[in-house]
Amino acid sequence: MKRFIAFALAGILVIGVQFPLRASAVQQQKDEMETIQPVFSVEELVLSTTLREKKFNGQMNKEMDKQNQLSMGIAKLLIEHFGQTDKVQGGGAANYVVGPSASGDFFYTPATTAFVNHGHVGLYYSSNTIVESVFPTGVRSISANVKMVEKGTVVKSVSTTSTVKRNAANWAYSQIGQPYSLNFMNNRNTGHMGAKNCSKLIWSAYLLYGGLDLDANKGFGVYPRDIRDAKQTRFIRQI
Repeated sequence: MKRFIAFALAGILVIGVQFPLRASAVQQQKDEMETIQPVFSVEELVLSTTLREKKFNGQMNKEMDKQNQLSMGIAKLLIEHFGQTDKVQGGGAANYVVGPSASGDFFYTPATTAFVNHGHVGLYYSSNTIVESVFPTGVRSISANVKMVEKGTVVKSVSTTSTVKRNAANWAYSQIGQPYSLNFMNNRNTGHMGAKNCSKLIWSAYLLYGGLDLDANKGFGVYPRDIRDAKQTRFIRQI
């Protein structure tokens, strides 16, 4: 029990930024801790806590490295598959026209590159105009009447007001001309302006203009499937 209390107090010292203490109060707590638990010094207790934090951070960094390797793999496939052409994401049987939908809606298509089904999303700026970010062109607009997608594509709506949808669509449209970003794994933590991939475009639009986080799993990166599976969306139709 004494060791438990000592460790708990050590934790309070380490997290002191949330509960600032005067120097005298800190010294008093240190003195009390040494009295309660003479086996460990305060420095040893703090060091023990620091080592545990380093172990946790090390595990988190390993997970981020795995995500980074995955993202780099996808980027490599895109570069090798498309080269410097203006061919958009796909590689599968994109034989269907996505067709019109309301402003602020989006589509998800199970786009495949070199047998990797990474998916692709695009946002409806207007009923007949889609804004999307494609490799290697970047953010562009395209008519919904000529946009080709694969079988199994779904069109979905975001559960919010028409004003939010309009504002999100307008912002996405204002990003036309921005370059494509190959940063898949950590795009939640990059800026909203500048280079972006297809899922970051829609995620940023609704986060900035509706306070909606359309990321289903809240991981380090926002992927097309995260947008598709976000709980704030509802199904409209499937191709």
